[in-house]
Amino acid sequence: MLSHNHKFFYILLLSGIVIIFSFSYNIYTHISESGTCNKSTNFVDGLGGPIDLIDQNENAFSLEKQNASLSLLYFGYSFCPDICPYDLERNAYVKDIMDEEQLDINLVFITLDPSRDTTERLKDFSEYIHSSMIALTGSNDQIEGLKKAYGVFGKSNKVDYEDQSYLVDHSTFSYLVNKDGEVLSYFNRRESPEKISEKIKCFY
Repeated sequence: MLSHNHKFFYILLLSGIVIIFSFSYNIYTHISESGTCNKSTNFVDGLGGPIDLIDQNENAFSLEKQNASLSLLYFGYSFCPDICPYDLERNAYVKDIMDEEQLDINLVFITLDPSRDTTERLKDFSEYIHSSMIALTGSNDQIEGLKKAYGVFGKSNKVDYEDQSYLVDHSTFSYLVNKDGEVLSYFNRRESPEKISEKIKCFY
């Protein structure tokens, strides 16, 4: 019969083999799936909805009337000191990658700060980010409705009526949506333009 020490040794050896196998399998699965398309969304069914607002040129905008079948959508505000410009420039690079692949996609920005983000302000802001960016605003009720529809957090830190230097705390997801505004996928701010582009190509 095996001694107690030998039994303990074999138990440790077996446990080590199981751990190594499990770790190796997870790596293999990750690598093998990295080049495949998974069109499932992590959001609950029903997230999203129609978008009918005013663009930076003071024209009525309707998502369902756009030529491109897909849109990369981001909620933020033009006075954002760092996060919004960084995320939008990342999305603009995604737009450039898709253009190179001759896959049309709308680059869309919706303000969470309609009181300061006038159409004139958004026109300058959109030109700074990307010549093709569509910047949208609307009434407070319209923006609040879209926040609820898309599960967007956005809260102003404005302390009083005279304060015009306030910040807006907000979530930072980018949404891939179709013409009906249905969310097909979403991306956090850590994902690269190349990774996002590869994911979007799955929906063409």
